[in-house]
Amino acid sequence: MQLDSKFEKLIKGQAEYKSANLGLNLLISRLQRKYSQNSSSEVLNSCLQEMNAFFAKYKNIVKTDIEQISQL
Repeated sequence: MQLDSKFEKLIKGQAEYKSANLGLNLLISRLQRKYSQNSSSEVLNSCLQEMNAFFAKYKNIVKTDIEQISQL
């Protein structure tokens, strides 16, 4: 997905985003916590996969979030 670099910034805490979608906010904060505890590339890839899976599963619900995150 073309958003991987934006997702990576979110996970690493280099960018901040608050959604109207509570589930997305919880996912972002959980992945940030997970990455801050272990900042290896394996954990980052795992977080990116989870983020991509969430957006693929709920693509109809998170359309506006995708647009806003792509502008970060």
